[in-house]
Parts: sequence; C-alpha cells; structure tokens
Amino acid sequence: MLIKLKVKIYRTVIRPVFMYGAETWALTRKEGVKLETTEMRMLKQIMGISLLERGENDKIRRADLVKIAEVIREARLRWNGHVLRMDEGVKRAWEEPVRGRRSRGRQRFRWRDKEKEDMERRGLVEDDAFDRGQWSRRIRQPTP
Repeated sequence: MLIKLKVKIYRTVIRPVFMYGAETWALTRKEGVKLETTEMRMLKQIMGISLLERGENDKIRRADLVKIAEVIREARLRWNGHVLRMDEGVKRAWEEPVRGRRSRGRQRFRWRDKEKEDMERRGLVEDDAFDRGQWSRRIRQPTP
C-alpha cells in the first residue's frame, strides 16, 4: 500500500515539476534517455529496488506509468493544438520565417521539426486541431 501511495505522489507532485515547460522542449534522443534514466532511478528508489538490479524496468512500468518521452510528446502536441487555433495575427508571428543564415554542419532540432515529427507519428494534420475533442483523443497516450 505504501508503494502505491508513493507512486501516486510521484505521478501527481514530482513528475509535473520534473516536466515543467516540457511542451516547449525540442527533446533530442540523448536528452530523452537522460530523462528516462532519471525517472527510473527515482522510481527504483521509491519501490526499494537496488540500482544494481537489472531488468526491473518492466516491473516498474507496471506501476501505471507512461514513458516520460511519450508524456512530453503529448504535451508538445497539446500546445501545438493551442497554437494552431490562435488568431491569425498571433499565428503570423509564430509562422514568420527566421531571417539570416544558419551555421554550417548538421542543424540542431528546432521545436517546429519535433512538432512535425510528432504529428506524423500520430497521423495528424494541422486541420485536425480545429476539432478540439478529436485532437485531444488522438494525441492522448493511453495509460498501460
């Protein structure tokens, strides 16, 4: 019973603080792995599992938690829905191209790039955002 309470506190208090502002992050794979590792360490400590024990992540996932990268993706899509429904004057500033040259070499991921990737992964198009109920259902990650 105590572990369930600790997990509930983690889900309602710690995780929201941990992910504050996640809808604006252009999360790279490396950063996603760091977040996942940090979350697993916290959950292992809550459940009393030694950090040396391997293969326990599946047991922890059964504690009714969705991967943190999926939660961030959902938050990003939710924010994108708000942006797509904004007035044209505000949206024009959002869609205005940045002037100037980009540096040489591989470019860093921008928020816009990740947003397009997330929408492709869920099979969404920008027009879907105007039906709020459908958008909300399609971006939601089901809890295991």
